[in-house]
Amino acid sequence: MIVKMNNKAIKITKTFYEDHVARDLPAPPVIKQTKSHIWIDATSEHLPELLADADYYADPWTYSHAEFGSPLAALVKSAKATKRSIENHFSEVTNEH
Repeated sequence: MIVKMNNKAIKITKTFYEDHVARDLPAPPVIKQTKSHIWIDATSEHLPELLADADYYADPWTYSHAEFGSPLAALVKSAKATKRSIENHFSEVTNEH
């Protein structure tokens, strides 16, 4: 899901972002947040790092054993949503030009 703020923000779920940051990995700054979502700076130099990490967790071969309802399954689901949001943003920005 994309939230347009002059194409400078991407709406993602908090779960994966908070896990990514907790592992001391570089991440785009938060622009806005709610209870379950955050908007990150789409122009950040750290966006590719977040996307690569989300891609790793979203890969079915990496965590296909995650038990439904487990914290790992929730993290994988959030990673997939994060990856989709960032890729959709890139696609939309590319199509505008």
